[in-house]
Amino acid sequence: MKTYNFVACLMLAFSFVACEKSTDTSTEEIKTSIVSDYTVFMQNNNQLNAVVVNSTGEDISVESALISFNNIPSNSLKYRTPLDISYFYITNCQSHFQWYDASSATTKSIQLFNDLNSCVINVMATAHSIESAFIAYERELLGKDKQFVVRVNSLAQTTNNYTEIILDKKPVDIIASSDRLFVLTLDEFVTNTYYLSVIDLDTDVIIMELDLGIDALRLFTNNSGKVIVSYPELHTTIDPVSLDKEYTTYGENTEPGFITTKDFYMDGTGKFYFHKNMPSATVSEVPAIYDFEKNSTVVYLFENFLTETELNVKYNIAETTAIAYDDKNNYVLIGYKENGTTDKGGILRITPSPDFKLIDNLNLEGVPQTIFVK
Repeated sequence: MKTYNFVACLMLAFSFVACEKSTDTSTEEIKTSIVSDYTVFMQNNNQLNAVVVNSTGEDISVESALISFNNIPSNSLKYRTPLDISYFYITNCQSHFQWYDASSATTKSIQLFNDLNSCVINVMATAHSIESAFIAYERELLGKDKQFVVRVNSLAQTTNNYTEIILDKKPVDIIASSDRLFVLTLDEFVTNTYYLSVIDLDTDVIIMELDLGIDALRLFTNNSGKVIVSYPELHTTIDPVSLDKEYTTYGENTEPGFITTKDFYMDGTGKFYFHKNMPSATVSEVPAIYDFEKNSTVVYLFENFLTETELNVKYNIAETTAIAYDDKNNYVLIGYKENGTTDKGGILRITPSPDFKLIDNLNLEGVPQTIFVK
């Protein structure tokens, strides 16, 4: 496969798009110099499964299936960190939680809500730590309004060992950091205002509730464990221990847009890899990298590094579905779905701007949803 040289060009203040700098001649394909393994979670036939992909200096190929992850519904709730991932799903009115540690390739599966009929609860968000699974849900109480609950279930045992914390507002998102649980809630009946409940996991007690105002739609953590509350036009960074806050606003039309991403990855330098919605682009869901330190975004439009034939025929890309970063080789991994099918996709590898190059591609019998690099 041929590769071409590219550079990044300025689109708007603090926002960049990777753009082609055409050349008359092509260069030889650049091969991987350091061996890396990728664990790829894929959607196929409305189920999730996983494969191990091996990258050598000569090739990238599927090495084996991850047999411990099978028959997980594709609509499962996902929670990931840089090192592990968990899925929560309900089948036949029974709740299941599967956890995978990518660093050690170990898995754990437990059944939750043995005391309740899972078909009468509505799970809003999930999270996990090394020790526990956290499930935020709502349920109807006979003759009363809905009850909002966070269940903390031990991962150390397969028995139904849990505690519950009652919330007074609807849970929207949930995240764990520094032995605390942060629950984004919405007062949907009175003020339509968002709040952040801070729960001490040593005591399972709400120690503080922060008023976040309107449009606080998503929670993330950065590489130092600070909690990021994402709004459409800004984000707030909260220290998980002191609860001190820092505010970052975006310039007009330069908001990074990671609030809607379905998959993301934070590298060791604090750069945030995600997929961004660009309605005016040939492919509307595209890879992007946001630098929290510089408050800047680099957006990679497919039409700027693929020819029309590559985009529409060879790779046949419909949208970005997963993203990761191979720091050993300085490769961005872009998982994508193919046009005209629900069950086929692939992975493109590129080097990030400013040394921007297309490296290679791997076709997959499934659509990548999450990629771990080992």
